[in-house]
Amino acid sequence: MSAMIELEKLGKRYPGQATPAVDALDLSIPEGEIVILVGPSGCGKTTTLKMINRIIEPTSGTIRLQGEDVTRADPDQLRRRIGYVIQQVGLFPHQTIGRNITTVPRLLGWPRKRIEERLDELLHLVGMDPATYRDRFPKQLSGGQRQRIGVARALAADPPVMLMDEPFGALDPISRDRLQNEFLRLQQEIRKTIVFVTHDIDEAVKMGDRIAILREGSAVAQYDTPEAVLAAPADDFVREFIGSGAVLKRLGLTRVRDVGLAPWPTSAIGEGREAAVRAAASSDHGCLLLLDDRRRPLRWVQARELGDPGYSLDRRGLEVRNTVGPDATLAAALEALLAGRSGAVAVVDDAGALLGVVNLDTLMSAVDAAHDGRPVDRRATDDELAAR
Repeated sequence: MSAMIELEKLGKRYPGQATPAVDALDLSIPEGEIVILVGPSGCGKTTTLKMINRIIEPTSGTIRLQGEDVTRADPDQLRRRIGYVIQQVGLFPHQTIGRNITTVPRLLGWPRKRIEERLDELLHLVGMDPATYRDRFPKQLSGGQRQRIGVARALAADPPVMLMDEPFGALDPISRDRLQNEFLRLQQEIRKTIVFVTHDIDEAVKMGDRIAILREGSAVAQYDTPEAVLAAPADDFVREFIGSGAVLKRLGLTRVRDVGLAPWPTSAIGEGREAAVRAAASSDHGCLLLLDDRRRPLRWVQARELGDPGYSLDRRGLEVRNTVGPDATLAAALEALLAGRSGAVAVVDDAGALLGVVNLDTLMSAVDAAHDGRPVDRRATDDELAAR
């Protein structure tokens, strides 16, 4: 369930303020998409977000939710139709995770059985075991786990719209990247209409179906897809806000599943050195990927390291420390490749089994396509990835 949002001449002027915080904003947010509001500090991003669910009342203009003018609706009833996630999460510290998540369903008077079923469904949805977490308290969770609970709470009554105000901004870079990826996966299932505020253009490019770059007063400098914004900035303001490295930023728009995985010699470590030598000889890469009995990557081994028959395979080469999944961006694949020092990064499925590799040739082809403004050539279908 999702809904279109239309903002027409939306404005907010505070008493004594020389210029409006938000000045006559027009914006149409398509149903089922993530629209990012991004711009310099003080440009009115959060004010705009809070006017949509009327935490802040607009002084002019109209907000339509699926055609209904909600500026005339009861604010409390409206907020129960809109999920809200903020950077600080805002969980009630003295209530269990279960009570936190089910706040809105309980206010709506749902039957107890339906509430319990929805609680378990949501905890599974955000990747947390209900039996383990429902009776814990917020202080017993990590920052990333609390943020997941915040998302689950916002989804509790299955609202058509979600508002997210820098939801991952307080997390460390690793947790932030992981939660961004998990949320994009989740959005593929729930298809909510999401308005997402950030100050980070890289996050906007990664997360958004569309990006609205705002000037002071929430004036729209450019509103388009991430690809279009990066390929053709509307003016110098947008160009300066995007910053350098637009071509590399476009690698953040392409998923590993969207490119062809490179062939690479592999051998099961249990098959011994001679099998590894034969596999290495079958390729001109000069480097072999050793796998365990479940096809999980273990070690990158140079062909020349296989010469001594008395040297155990599990002590040769470099341990595989970085892998990526098919949903990872090419920017993440590049980072993992550089960290691994092997000239390639292993792509694995949910069980950790090898699907293939992304190497420098794959990434250079993607960079060339981005530089020319072309879509990346999609050579591997989902069925082909599954078959590997």
